Amino acid sequence: MELVKYGEGALRQPPVPNAPTVEVVFGGQEGGSDVGLVRVRIPAGAGMSAHRHSGSDVILTPIAGSVRISKGEQSIEVQVGDSALVNKDEEVALTNPGSVAAEVIVAAGPANFVASIRRWPEPAAS
Repeated sequence: MELVKYGEGALRQPPVPNAPTVEVVFGGQEGGSDVGLVRVRIPAGAGMSAHRHSGSDVILTPIAGSVRISKGEQSIEVQVGDSALVNKDEEVALTNPGSVAAEVIVAAGPANFVASIRRWPEPAAS
């Protein structure tokens, strides 16, 4: 059994402009569990361009605000309490269309996606 308290995970940020901040909660370490969990904070108007999840299926559940997940011309709005499944072979973009920051819990299995996030740089000091 393991506990990671809110805000105690490793912070990472993809090396792209206007990117979200990702807190790694579980997974993605050599010899670790087969599932991973991250908390993603997306500022209003920010997001990530089309990407894949490194061979992981992911489930996204907003806990604050809302996000839009787009795949080509198709998009879905995911609100607090909703959950969206993105399969490992899908290429999607993620945006926060709202006027407030969004926070999303993302579970990944296997934890390949979380391992790739661990390789991202730490956020720049603001």
